[in-house]
Amino acid sequence: MADETGFPRDLVFSRICHVKNGYDDRRRHIVREFERRGVPVTFYTDWDQPDITPDIRAELVAPDFTHPAAVSLALKHVGIWRDFLETDQPYCLVFEDDVFLARDFVAKFRQGLAELGDPNRKAVIYLGNGSNYYTPSWKLRKGQKLYPALHARCADSYLITRPVAEARCNWIAQNKISTAIDHQIEQMDEKLGVEMLWFERPIVEQGSENGAFQTSVAGKRQPLLYKKLKWNVKKYRRMIFGHNARS
Repeated sequence: MADETGFPRDLVFSRICHVKNGYDDRRRHIVREFERRGVPVTFYTDWDQPDITPDIRAELVAPDFTHPAAVSLALKHVGIWRDFLETDQPYCLVFEDDVFLARDFVAKFRQGLAELGDPNRKAVIYLGNGSNYYTPSWKLRKGQKLYPALHARCADSYLITRPVAEARCNWIAQNKISTAIDHQIEQMDEKLGVEMLWFERPIVEQGSENGAFQTSVAGKRQPLLYKKLKWNVKKYRRMIFGHNARS
């Protein structure tokens, strides 16, 4: 009999973007964080920077997208989608390696999955509060977890269905990756007619945003305590009033 309270391993292909060497603090954090929440720990370490050959670049990456760390991370996301499509599971859950999970992550995740309903729905669910984007508190409804959004959140934590993975992989094959994965996903999905949903309130938070870790890809490095204070001021204000990039 399937466990109706634990993580739905039979339905969800779950991977964490990581690297083979280095960032041991992130690896330890993920193992501790995921194990205590009952979430599978499966790292995806293909396409580290040294692994990206000229042939891979020619096949998947636009010539003017040259930032090594951002290219590597983008390829990891694409690799996870491809591996997912080799399975018969209906959902793909992707994390980056600096995330923190809500204490009741699994229970709420299952609620969101049930609310999504049809596994053939061409939809993405953003589980985190990337860039401190929120649906305003006055729009929230009791028992509702998924809210239509004008745009994506960050790519630190999201769930997609098979139709989305197929459409994205086909788009990349034809057009190539030309920008950071967060922006590339949003640009693709708008063209592909993918339904964007925000999980409210978010059940994931990104450590490189909330002051737990320095960013590993790009952006100005700031003292972690300063980042944490600035993030929390924005976070609680925007939870009340809402925030998106297209107001």
